Amino acid sequence: MSTAASPRLSVIVPTIGRPDELRGLIASIRAQTVLPHEMVVVDAGPVANDIEAVCTDALQGSGIELRYARSAPGTSLQRNVALEHCTGEFYFLFDDDLTVEPDYIERSLECFELPTDPPVGCVLGTFSSPPREGGRARKAWFKAFGLTHARLGDEARMYASGGVQWAQRPSRVIEVPAASGGRTAYRAACFETERFAEYLPGRTQNEDVELSFRIARNWTIVQSPDVVCFHSRVEKGRTKYGDRVARIIYANFYFFKEHRPKDPRHLAAFGWANLGLSTYYVGVGLGKRSPRDMIGGITQGYRWCLQDLRGEAITV
Repeated sequence: MSTAASPRLSVIVPTIGRPDELRGLIASIRAQTVLPHEMVVVDAGPVANDIEAVCTDALQGSGIELRYARSAPGTSLQRNVALEHCTGEFYFLFDDDLTVEPDYIERSLECFELPTDPPVGCVLGTFSSPPREGGRARKAWFKAFGLTHARLGDEARMYASGGVQWAQRPSRVIEVPAASGGRTAYRAACFETERFAEYLPGRTQNEDVELSFRIARNWTIVQSPDVVCFHSRVEKGRTKYGDRVARIIYANFYFFKEHRPKDPRHLAAFGWANLGLSTYYVGVGLGKRSPRDMIGGITQGYRWCLQDLRGEAITV
């Protein structure tokens, strides 16, 4: 479909060493019923992958303009770099190992027209990919401790701890307290005063939740069951599991420190959540992964929290 009748649209993709997955994403973008005008790719991977050439070839003949930049690794940093290159009225933020249904952009734009107060500033897509490993026992554990998890139904809420219950597959468009993952669309106006927080050197964790929570002070965030994408969750290019656990621990601390009340109820909820989180990952380390890697990740995460409390620079 021609882009002439649509508002100017920008697609933002941070990437690191995953050219094959990026080709799949671009193919799904080219198949959209409403095409974006530009694709802003910020590459933190090896120069040998020649991501610029990969994107140029994949976009050939589409009418979508490529804006390519290089950056140090880190989704917060890479997305902030991309924001400086965007010229659209709406920004679509995708992970490089995502594929989107053909009407993803069209259905997202429809959500921005919903009569909410304040207006819709962000649209969260819905995964068609299977839920993460762990099943019902994991979800029950995370719910009991107020940790972030996804559940079936039409309810999304934020716990006193700062953890979020996401709606896994809502039956209708619902309002949500924040947005998660590389499956979001924003009005450009949301970024007039906001940027992603680079609160950890390198690859920040849960930066999308923290940013969207700030944006939700002035805009409504909705999730639509008709804005559908598939996340393959490729391990290539990601940090080791223990390091991810460390980053989750510190990201939870950072969010609570910046955005949650410090009254007894919220402090107790945060302490309870950390008990559940550390116990869970100790169990995972003993059961399925390297105990040394997992314990090291938990220790590192809380070391960063202590460094922050002391006013020291976080060292990774």
